Amino acid sequence: MNILHDFSTALLQARQRKGVTQEQIAWSLNISHATYNAWECGHRLCPYKHIIALINYFDDEQFTRRILRILLTLQHNMAGLNRMSEAELTTYYMKLIALLTDECAEWLKSIK
Repeated sequence: MNILHDFSTALLQARQRKGVTQEQIAWSLNISHATYNAWECGHRLCPYKHIIALINYFDDEQFTRRILRILLTLQHNMAGLNRMSEAELTTYYMKLIALLTDECAEWLKSIK
């Protein structure tokens, strides 16, 4: 899996589904067109705060799922999880899901 390529492809397809230009997205995110273009062309991965902004901007389940899969792959590689057994990985990801569930529940309480 090439993370930059997968990310840029996800951006391009989400933009095409929404029917907007790179300039429109850049303006919405308050970034330069060149910055957005670098993300969509696969030259750079955007910062986390912009990933969240893109998920909100596109409001597209397919895009969101692809980005979450990319982020999990990135986290998996950075944490060196490639050396774990399948059982250890299952345990690790179950704990991660539990933590995310707890965080989401706390976040939902905070916005009420």
